[in-house]
Amino acid sequence: MRNLAFCLAVSVVLAASADARGALSGTPDDLSVQAVHNFAACVADTTPKGAVNLLALDYRTKDYHEALNRLMQGHSDGRCISASVLRSDQILLAGGMAERLVIEKIRPDSFASAVAYDAKKAPIAARSPAEMTAICVVRAEPTHTYAIFRSDPTSAEESHAMQAIAPALMNCIKAGQKMSFNKPGLRASLALAA
Repeated sequence: MRNLAFCLAVSVVLAASADARGALSGTPDDLSVQAVHNFAACVADTTPKGAVNLLALDYRTKDYHEALNRLMQGHSDGRCISASVLRSDQILLAGGMAERLVIEKIRPDSFASAVAYDAKKAPIAARSPAEMTAICVVRAEPTHTYAIFRSDPTSAEESHAMQAIAPALMNCIKAGQKMSFNKPGLRASLALAA
């Protein structure tokens, strides 16, 4: 029931990326979400330079997808996961790595200034309406966004922080535009925007 307001504010279901090998359901179970999140964090912890280099690439390119596959295959040796196969929408893996890098590199008290608009810097070119919305939300609600990153996926704390950004999310979506996110997808989008 506590998610009802959030669900009414935002349509549920993050569309699987066109290049994903299989679609995820609109309501992935908690353990699956946590497993993907933990795997992505481990990848970022184990090879931070590889994660940074991947996230610097345009996710729409063949180079990005090849680099992501190489990075994931390089961590299937038991360091980060003992299962032989992990399937996930690529945004969840990239978002998990981005979130871990943000938490490791930016202190909570400096996050707002790190994500604030700076007219002296080159503008950020959003590659999709969802990316533009996520950037807008991160800038409008840096404290609550960081609280999402500090919470465990699928936890009550995550739900509370998600509810706190719902008004900003609605304000950041262009009038007449339709968007849909689920919580794991929104969290990943925010981390990538940050």
